[in-house]
Amino acid sequence: MNQPLKILYAFQGTGNGHVARARDLIPRFAAHGTVDVLIAGTESNLDVGVPIRYNLHGLTMVYDKHGAVSYWRSLWNNKLVRFCFDILRLPVKKYDLVIIDFEAVTSYACKLRGVKALQLSHQAAYLSSGSPRPSKKIWHWEWVLRNMSPAAYAIGFHFQSYGTKVLPPIIRAEIRSLKPKDMGHYTVYLPSYDSGFIARILQSFPDQSFQVFSKDKTRFEQENVSVKPVNILGFMESLRTCRGLICGAGFEAPAEAVHLGKKVMVIPIKGQYEQLCNGLAAEKIGLKMIPEFSEKFKPEIDIFLSAPLPELITWPDYATELVNNIIKNTEKGVPLDDISSLQVW
Repeated sequence: MNQPLKILYAFQGTGNGHVARARDLIPRFAAHGTVDVLIAGTESNLDVGVPIRYNLHGLTMVYDKHGAVSYWRSLWNNKLVRFCFDILRLPVKKYDLVIIDFEAVTSYACKLRGVKALQLSHQAAYLSSGSPRPSKKIWHWEWVLRNMSPAAYAIGFHFQSYGTKVLPPIIRAEIRSLKPKDMGHYTVYLPSYDSGFIARILQSFPDQSFQVFSKDKTRFEQENVSVKPVNILGFMESLRTCRGLICGAGFEAPAEAVHLGKKVMVIPIKGQYEQLCNGLAAEKIGLKMIPEFSEKFKPEIDIFLSAPLPELITWPDYATELVNNIIKNTEKGVPLDDISSLQVW
């Protein structure tokens, strides 16, 4: 009888999308062995829902209250000596399978020790030249996408098929189980913006109701705007019953809202190239993108609020099949990113 696999699942805690995907995939991998979980970064507002074996500082971006990347604060916040120390002490060689969701410490620990890990992330989709980019690429951000979390193998997720190693979004079981309903409000999640600033903009649309989820402990009501701290159950219920979602140009939240048949407006974080690319890809499937959340773009917000509901886009429920495929590759000793047997598009 084969021994249970020892698996390391490492992911960024700097975005709720990484956490949401981890909550769904880790139990599926645990069906095939023992899973140690590594999280790096502290910006997520969601509970992982599983025990954490390694909690590291990692690398992260810091934002100002108007939603832009603060490069100086990011540089100051990233403790490079500690980052290097974590790389040296992480025991990646003791695992049979290492899964990485765009997490730098584990990537470089594996590279240093010759461990062939699998990058399983949305960011891996940008290793394909077919993934949408702006007409003028930004070279240093392209370098970050390729080199922040390198791995021997890579499988990416995106809204559409942009390469042979690109799969549809993983819509977690928690979202698939919801029964969507339109109760007329809009769910808003823009964690890189100050909640008071968001409320002031939204009060310009008195005929609409907004439920704003904040990354801090803020809770208040202002006319047609309700602000509350983000939590998984509260956000999921708001998303289930909303008419539309206004959020950053991440990947998982827009994909989940699309799955539920909601209108979606995405706003890339200023200075965050990947989010700009995500926004361009979102437009290709009919979502609305504006460059920033501000007074200047209130007319575009008004058009979005007045627009009808979109046609439903569905993506297959293939997460268990994907995990089984990766486990089979591991046991056979073939490339971990061999997904030729998956028919999901």
